Amino acid sequence: MKKIILFVLVASCLLTAAGADANSLWTEQSGSYFIKPQRQIAVGDLLTIIIAEKSSATSKTGANSGENSGFVMGPGAGVLTDILPYLQGSFDTNYDGASSTNKTGSINAQLTVTVIAIDENGNLCFEGTKEITVNHDLQRLTFSGMVRPEDVQLNNMVYSTYVAEAKIDYLGNDDATKKGILTKAFEWLF
Repeated sequence: MKKIILFVLVASCLLTAAGADANSLWTEQSGSYFIKPQRQIAVGDLLTIIIAEKSSATSKTGANSGENSGFVMGPGAGVLTDILPYLQGSFDTNYDGASSTNKTGSINAQLTVTVIAIDENGNLCFEGTKEITVNHDLQRLTFSGMVRPEDVQLNNMVYSTYVAEAKIDYLGNDDATKKGILTKAFEWLF
């Protein structure tokens, strides 16, 4: 009897659930905790690039070479025996060379750039320039490249390590270290 009542209860619950109009728990508006929502970034939007780049290169070369030759002339060796009875000579050359080059560079900056195009794969192409002038010393930082929309954080920040085809130009005229006219004149005279 208990089995029959339990069977009737389960069957009625299933029939009631099948007849109910149910909506999905996952809708376009609800999003998902497991899937990052697709950001809509358009041409003209601003992105802040956090530039933290380091580069280094090392090159070493070396060469070793040696050469030996000699000659000996003694009595009975020909016409020169009477003039130079014991002529001897030797020739020895050694070369040892080494060369090395080390070059390192780093740049840490933050630059806001403008999205200038979106390619056919949805990647964002951007470029931006920042100029700073202090006491007639101009410094110009230009950065361009391409980034995926999913690499852009919610605050529109992107790390430079996520940028493809990155091109960073950092230029400065450094007027602060240029010599004045009097200094140049005294150096010329003395």
